[in-house]
Amino acid sequence: MRKQLFFFCSWVLIVLGLPLLGLAALASLFNLHRVRDAITDGYLAFLARIMLWLSGSRVEIQGLQNIPASEPVLFVSNHQGHFDSAVLLAYVRQPKAFVASSAASKFPIFSIWFRFAYTVYLERDNVRQNYTALEKAKEVIEEGRSVVIYPEGIISSGPQTGEFKRGAFRPAFSTGIPIVPVVIDGTWKVMGEKNDTIQPTTIIVKILPAVPTKGLGRQEQQELPAKIYASIIEALEKIQRN
Repeated sequence: MRKQLFFFCSWVLIVLGLPLLGLAALASLFNLHRVRDAITDGYLAFLARIMLWLSGSRVEIQGLQNIPASEPVLFVSNHQGHFDSAVLLAYVRQPKAFVASSAASKFPIFSIWFRFAYTVYLERDNVRQNYTALEKAKEVIEEGRSVVIYPEGIISSGPQTGEFKRGAFRPAFSTGIPIVPVVIDGTWKVMGEKNDTIQPTTIIVKILPAVPTKGLGRQEQQELPAKIYASIIEALEKIQRN
């Protein structure tokens, strides 16, 4: 019953948001990008909070003070479930874009919101397209927005964390912005291992201290992804033990 109610209410909110989408589209047409961005960021954050509430989940977030306020960053997070992005949209209010699977570009109505939110799409096993996508992420950063990326490349749908792909860190290295490691635990429980349910749970988000990348040598860049992976795993295991 909760699952049906969740999706019904979510679609009602999406339909009710169509006038806002129209305003955002109009602002985009007249190159009022700040207005479009304010509408988009505000609506998606509101929708994410409501969806989390509808799921019955409770979110505990730690370490917001670790996010630099004066510059964009690359948020690097583990990826347990579909609600990871909802949590970050709802509770990390810094202007940001997401690097997402190209499947998200096919969602009706949402695909337009995602376009206004500067979403960058990756295609699995398409090396050339993914290189282009990461170059686009670099452009988004240079325009002053942070970027969220999930270096595993897939959703684990469980408490485990897959191997990080080093290419995911390239936008930070090429722009010299800090990397902010993010640890998320519990989102996979909301939809279950088979993504076929909606159930309440506690989601814990821990934002680790920012890691500078400016001035790193080639060897240091090659070693950094493994170090960040280790810090995320260490924090995640500590959360899961408690």
